[in-house]
Amino acid sequence: MSAPLHLNLLKDDERFSASPIRIRVMLPAFALLTALGVAVWWSVLSARVHSLALQKTATEANLAELKPGHDVLLALRSEEQDIAATLKQLGFFKNSRIRFGETLTGLMPHIPDKLQLTELRVPPPPPLPPPNPKSLSLGPTNPVERVSLRLAGRTSGPEPVNALLKTLLGHPVCTNLIRSAEIPKGAFRQDLARGTAKHETLLFELTCECSPRRFE
Repeated sequence: MSAPLHLNLLKDDERFSASPIRIRVMLPAFALLTALGVAVWWSVLSARVHSLALQKTATEANLAELKPGHDVLLALRSEEQDIAATLKQLGFFKNSRIRFGETLTGLMPHIPDKLQLTELRVPPPPPLPPPNPKSLSLGPTNPVERVSLRLAGRTSGPEPVNALLKTLLGHPVCTNLIRSAEIPKGAFRQDLARGTAKHETLLFELTCECSPRRFE
């Protein structure tokens, strides 16, 4: 028995695919949908850019309106900081005051009769190094400052000066302020300014180390 023969009489352009999706139909549809999506995206993006531009313009206008007030605020804040720093430094100087009045008043009854004080002086502290130009701090840069007291006068001899030195070192009215005292070398010399008749009068000096000045 011979096999049956199948004769295909369809041309190539007359053949149809068995798939339900037609390429010739889907390609134009896909291209159209893509173009529509791009158009929608571009419209949303343009609207967003326009909205941001309006918001930027409004923000710049608001900043321009607020800038004078902001400048005034910055100036007031800077002034407030300067005043606060000045008040702080004034407080340091107030706390660092050393009161000599009570000590010197209590010392007066103990000055020997043959001794006359002509000078009571607090020498200035040694000069500080130049401030750092980058530093914004004002006032003292060291929390402690050395304080000394110089006494000078006339006397008939070394004994009254030694008695005064003993008072400065041992009497309670002085020890709360004066830590140490001494007669420096060469402190006694003749009082030539009072004439030859007064050559028996001696000039003297006493130096005292006082409690330090504390800026805190």
